[in-house]
Amino acid sequence: MIGRFFAGLGNILVAILKAMAWLVLNALQLVLNVAKVFLLLLGLVGRIFLAFVNAGTP
Repeated sequence: MIGRFFAGLGNILVAILKAMAWLVLNALQLVLNVAKVFLLLLGLVGRIFLAFVNAGTP
């Protein structure tokens, strides 16, 4: 009976650890996606700026 209790407790602990790992990985994915969008917007602004500089120089 004690063995079944510890087996159930181990399953619960493994499920909690899997949920925590899933949350950490999703948070990391969110941060990386936000960084990707930021870099894409920065590149777009840089291209527009360079186009205006190129158009303004003789």
